Amino acid sequence: AVTFAAGLATEGYKPFAAIYSTFLQRAYDQVVHDVAIQKLPVRFPIDRAGFVGADGATHCGAFDTTFLATLPGFVVMAAADEAELRHMVRTAASYDDGPIAFRYPRGNGVGVDMPERGSVLEIGKGRIIKEGTKVALLSFGTRLQDCLLAAEELGAAGLSTT
Repeated sequence: AVTFAAGLATEGYKPFAAIYSTFLQRAYDQVVHDVAIQKLPVRFPIDRAGFVGADGATHCGAFDTTFLATLPGFVVMAAADEAELRHMVRTAASYDDGPIAFRYPRGNGVGVDMPERGSVLEIGKGRIIKEGTKVALLSFGTRLQDCLLAAEELGAAGLSTT
């Protein structure tokens, strides 16, 4: 699927090579040689990203962030919630400067309000959810919900968090 998507990209198509995180590990050589080194605009929606519990250890997608982020020019995004995922799909569709991946976990979203359409996100820029003065919490992907809970607990203890 990865090499086929690379071929489509060489012909001007905008391929989305949707794949489970753990299955992408098996295609790593193709990702490196057929997509990344060629700087081809292949989009990788990566499902089952992170710990997936019910799917078992063989489907625990814990490595894609690390092995993709080391490739030159490869953009890796991780959605905090279903609304951000919609924006990431739109961002990937509009991105033609090289390979781009957006990862998302197995299961349901967290129940946020959904935008009618996704917006293109600025590559390489995070967002500040809450501003404080004492502690900075950084999250990646779905860990945002855990950080928000931690911020509540820290706030109750008198520590203002960003």
